Amino acid sequence: MLKQRSSLTLNNDAAGYALRYREIENLLFNLLDTPVTAVHHIGSTALQDAMTSAVIDVLVIVPNLHAMTTLDEKRLNNSGFYRLHHPYRKKCVFTQFTDLKTLNEQCRLHVIEADSDKAARYLAAQQALAAEPELLNAFNTFKSGLNTLSKQDYEEKKSIWFASLIANQ
Repeated sequence: MLKQRSSLTLNNDAAGYALRYREIENLLFNLLDTPVTAVHHIGSTALQDAMTSAVIDVLVIVPNLHAMTTLDEKRLNNSGFYRLHHPYRKKCVFTQFTDLKTLNEQCRLHVIEADSDKAARYLAAQQALAAEPELLNAFNTFKSGLNTLSKQDYEEKKSIWFASLIANQ
């Protein structure tokens, strides 16, 4: 059974989310022998006035996905992050839940390879949304229209939207 996504609200606390992001960034860089080379706050919690479900998205860049070892995964588990085992293309996703009964997410780590097309697309999309208010408004409208979809369907539609955005730039 696929869980429905949580409702969307207008992000009027970007500074609060940024503070929480910095805590997560610090944790990631201080894991023993971490392969993490860069960390970026992405998604709607990084943008003032974006429609958000309050899940902090963090882009985690590693030299290659094979650098994420079982030991790194256990260290993330001990820090409250658990790997989602879905067929993601060239990325690993870890999530931190508010509790393990409801499985409501509070943070998601998108682990991708450095110098990859995927990394460039994530960063280009985030930069475009941050720099262009009319694009952010269009994304808010698009996102609101998908609020009844399952997480999997929502993520697929959002990927298509961003792919067309990047292709048109």
